[in-house]
Amino acid sequence: MLASLSPRKRLLIASGLILGLAALAPLGALTASGAARWLLGAVAVAGLGWWLWRRGSAGPRFVLPERLRVVSRAGLSQRCGIALVEVDGRSFLVAFGDSFAEIQRAPVSKRMPVQARRPAPRRRASSQPKGVVR
Repeated sequence: MLASLSPRKRLLIASGLILGLAALAPLGALTASGAARWLLGAVAVAGLGWWLWRRGSAGPRFVLPERLRVVSRAGLSQRCGIALVEVDGRSFLVAFGDSFAEIQRAPVSKRMPVQARRPAPRRRASSQPKGVVR
């Protein structure tokens, strides 16, 4: 169970257990002030845990739109490659290697006309199921 938790949460649980054990040690003769101290410590640990949990799960408050995105990348050799990169909605082909990089605007892909597409073959449904002889 603890292996699936993040290191921050594991440290928080360990700290809470140590504080709990430290608070339970002098409880042999429980007085009202001791009980109040123990309750205050438990509330402080719970508040700290809640604050850390909320802070970790909130995520960024302001997210910038992604301006650069590598759409696809392929290696041409051990030291050269080509990548399709999209920047602000425009596509570029980038050829790169050890000591060079060349950027070209990507050609706009033209869609195939509707009449040039081959329709998918249709199967005819027979009235009798296969494998049944009557």
